[in-house]
Amino acid sequence: MDRLSDGFNLHQTIEMIGQAFQAVICHVFFDAALHGLAIAIIFAILGVALLKGKPKIGKPFIAVGKRLSIFCVALMVPGLISLALQGHLPSTGVFSINSLGFIVFWSLICVHLSAEEMNFQWF
Repeated sequence: MDRLSDGFNLHQTIEMIGQAFQAVICHVFFDAALHGLAIAIIFAILGVALLKGKPKIGKPFIAVGKRLSIFCVALMVPGLISLALQGHLPSTGVFSINSLGFIVFWSLICVHLSAEEMNFQWF
């Protein structure tokens, strides 16, 4: 029994969990929000372009772009604080960023929000 308790260090384990939590909150959320902000800007530009031809379709796209950009900026705040204080984002270890995954994720969210916004504005 003594052999097992000698190998386990609770303080070190809690410290490793804290570092992983900080890496997820600061780095992964920052990267996801950065991709989401790009998608939100694309949706807002698309909404402005559609506003000239079909205002009924353009307004929901602008609303979705605005809502999504506000959410993404709020999601980026911990990463921006980390960048300002440390000069870099915390290491995520073996996690690799896949931009295609983030773009598909935010696109699906935008499609859902656009459908909800069109339903709200039209009916």
